[in-house]
Amino acid sequence: MADEGNMEKLRKLAHFVTPYKSRLILLLCLTATMTTLGMMPPLVMKYVIDDVIVDGNWRVLEVLLVISICLPIASAAMRIAISFTNAYVGWGLTTQMRKFIYEHMLKLPMRFYDEMGTGKIMSRVMGDVASVRGMVTSRMLGIIIDFVSFWVALAFCMGLNWKMGCLLLVLLPLYFLNYYGWRTPIRESISLWRRKMDRVSVGLQERLTGVQLVKSYGRERRENRAFAEDTHSSLDAAMQSASHRAGYYAGTWGVSGFRNTVIFCLGCYYVIEGEMTYGAVMAFFSYSSRMFQPILNLTQIAMRLQAVMVSVDRILEILDFPIEIKDREDAVELPPIKGHVAFENVHFEYKKGEPVLKGIDLEVQPGQMVALVGHTGCGKTTMTSLLMRFFDVNKGRISIDGYDVRDVKLRTLRTQIGQVLQDSVMFNGTIRENLLYGRPDATDAELIAAARIAEIHEFIMQTPEGYDSMLGNDGIKLSVGEKQRLAIARAVLTDPAIMILDEATSSLDSLSEALIQKAMGNILKERTSFAIAHRLSTIVNADIIVVMDHGEIIETGTHRELLQIPNGKYRQLYEQQAAGSIEEAVEAMAG
Repeated sequence: MADEGNMEKLRKLAHFVTPYKSRLILLLCLTATMTTLGMMPPLVMKYVIDDVIVDGNWRVLEVLLVISICLPIASAAMRIAISFTNAYVGWGLTTQMRKFIYEHMLKLPMRFYDEMGTGKIMSRVMGDVASVRGMVTSRMLGIIIDFVSFWVALAFCMGLNWKMGCLLLVLLPLYFLNYYGWRTPIRESISLWRRKMDRVSVGLQERLTGVQLVKSYGRERRENRAFAEDTHSSLDAAMQSASHRAGYYAGTWGVSGFRNTVIFCLGCYYVIEGEMTYGAVMAFFSYSSRMFQPILNLTQIAMRLQAVMVSVDRILEILDFPIEIKDREDAVELPPIKGHVAFENVHFEYKKGEPVLKGIDLEVQPGQMVALVGHTGCGKTTMTSLLMRFFDVNKGRISIDGYDVRDVKLRTLRTQIGQVLQDSVMFNGTIRENLLYGRPDATDAELIAAARIAEIHEFIMQTPEGYDSMLGNDGIKLSVGEKQRLAIARAVLTDPAIMILDEATSSLDSLSEALIQKAMGNILKERTSFAIAHRLSTIVNADIIVVMDHGEIIETGTHRELLQIPNGKYRQLYEQQAAGSIEEAVEAMAG
């Protein structure tokens, strides 16, 4: 049943190999021919010993020498062709698989990234795909070579002495018994080691990403100790796998030693009895090794395939992950929108039985600014994620200009919504490339106008190459505030009808925030916008302030209206923040 399951898994990956079918057939033919030629030297040696050395037939020696010279030359030529074809198939397959997996991942819901994590995804796309490539190319070549070698060697052995040839067949099951005895422990230990290495990879990524925090808190020793524990745990798993492999190899060597002893003794006996010549015994001994070596190789390849199947399982974790958010068959193009948004009895939960939103009803008119307020985890970001259809509602409906967001094509929905998150992402490219990411066809004038709105143009012009300055990985050369302003400019450049600002100014200093608030006020006048904010001073001018608590809307109104509610939640939050600001100001003056 396990083997049937493995075959089913391999069939799921078979379509990646289909484009290279003709190349693989050529590879098979070349490999079979080269392997057959490689089986000739023991036969040539037999004639050298029996006809030339023993019988003194020196005229045959010239022919045998020519054959001995031509065989390696022909094999070398074929090996070059095989290496080139193998490389073409291998790297082409790798590129195609990674491209397909990446394309598939872009269709997966955000839940996939939350559950899998960046480290594990990277390990599967890079390491596991390379492992599968090795199976299709190097492992496949080895299987072809071993298959041809076994049958050619068996034929020669039977021709030289059928009795000893039958004895070899009797000894074959010993190798398979040894293989099946160690197969399961080896696979389980490899799977355990891979899981441990995933943990090491994820932990290392987190520690490198947060290295500044580690240093700030003086936690170098703790992190070093934690990393050492993770690596030692993976070492223990690796040593467990190595011990199982050692047991397998020990069994194999024991069977091979027994086989060689039996063949040597029987060969000597048949020479004494006159049933075989010296050359025949030497050739038989050589061919028996070439017959059993493929069996040994095949069992070793089978062992390696256990490791490859672990990689296949890990790749299928991605490919089998359901595409939950996709265009319906009857999805329509969303026309240019005005920005009328309606949440109608919206219910949502990430995990079954743990509701995040409970019956949300909210109507937003075109051009209105809506501020979502509440404690962390109350559902503010979830509402905007549902609006962009990163997730689908469990119950209820979200519509834009009367169109249910589930009934329109995703691309036409998301390209009309701009989003600026608290943690801005910058790609390793120029400032211009990052700003044009959402709208590659924007003109320089539009680019500069967006940068001015975000109060970042002057900073850009002070850099060595202006808009063509390189940012480095994730904008490493920028401050947090500069990255945030670039993200705002990038969103503004797409000219969206709806804008989502998720703590968009939280990383800015007071002066930059004031300037951007003024600029954003101008740009948002004709746009529907959703602002998620913890600092209530940034949203006092919002048309609607929505106060949320535990997935429900408990208060709505303008800033003034909400302050008039006795013991209101918004009023409490505002007064708490106001008191905190006064205390900070007093402390600053005292300092």
